Amino acid sequence: MKARDRARRILHVDLDPFLVSVERSLDPSLRGRPVIVGAHPDGSGVVAAASAEARALGIRAGQHVADVRRACPDCVFRPGDLETYARYSEDVTAILQAASRRVERPSADEAYLDLTPEGTSGPSPVGAAEAIKDEIQRRLGLDASLGLASSRLAARVASSWARPRGLLIVLPGYEPSFLARQPLRFLPDLPPHLEAALEKGGLTTLGEVGAAEPLALEALVGTPAAERLQQAARGDGEEPVALTAPPSAIQEEAVLRDRRTDRLGLEAMLEGLSFRASRRLRPFGLSAGTVTVEVRRTDGPVRRTESVEPGIEDEETGRAVVLSLAAPILEPAAGVRGLVVRLGRLHRPRPQASLFPLRPGFARQG
Repeated sequence: MKARDRARRILHVDLDPFLVSVERSLDPSLRGRPVIVGAHPDGSGVVAAASAEARALGIRAGQHVADVRRACPDCVFRPGDLETYARYSEDVTAILQAASRRVERPSADEAYLDLTPEGTSGPSPVGAAEAIKDEIQRRLGLDASLGLASSRLAARVASSWARPRGLLIVLPGYEPSFLARQPLRFLPDLPPHLEAALEKGGLTTLGEVGAAEPLALEALVGTPAAERLQQAARGDGEEPVALTAPPSAIQEEAVLRDRRTDRLGLEAMLEGLSFRASRRLRPFGLSAGTVTVEVRRTDGPVRRTESVEPGIEDEETGRAVVLSLAAPILEPAAGVRGLVVRLGRLHRPRPQASLFPLRPGFARQG
């Protein structure tokens, strides 16, 4: 593995099964019970997701719900709510993008982040990973396991060992020994016929594939596949995590379920929304030119917007502006059903012009 690759710090976030995790966040009584998502009220449907407890009973995605009901009468069935799942998925992505510009979500069930430090400032990769884990689990109430390593493969293996809610860190330099004993199922997109050929040849772990003689491996799987398999088994030759496009706007919102929340409680929630929104500017080096606070009530929303020059870049400034905007519209506190903080007119901070610009032909003295 090249020195450049060893310095990378890749985080894999395993949210599988995401749909079940959302259902349990909404209804904590479902924890520890076999849960099936995808059932229609009339008893029909196809399994979209199954909890670990249901999988242990042999239930898999794609099965007909009617068959599952007969096989597992004690399972809890949920129809699913695409709108709610999308909102939770967007919240997860927002948490990840507050930590890195390089984020990939291959599916709702997982994510990759490149937490490699770009300079001397900013949180360490371990600190960033712990903060992500805490926010996903504590604020969103979702189960997530995380793995931090120098390659996608090692990070994904680590997150699987950290299930259901842990963080496993593979120290730089230990990836080869860590990966060597892992089974072939961790190879990404390994076709069944190649897996069968490798096992027939006595190669059952990533380490055995990575250390195999090239000619012997070619005899088992063919020349085109042999080199790719060896690279994949070592975590070499991986594509970098793609750079995320900068957002055009940032929004954080909260729904109030407790009607007894007072003004101080609302202000505390607004501070949290403001902090999260402002923090999402940092990885992209952006500044916000407008701030909007929206207070939602049963009779409709009330909004206030302020333009800020030269713009908001830090959490403390964002907090002050948000609380100032919200102050006249929070009462009566008992009628508030939701809060929104929105940052707009996002741009890169413009350098301030010097008060004493140099005339042509003059050099600044150091």
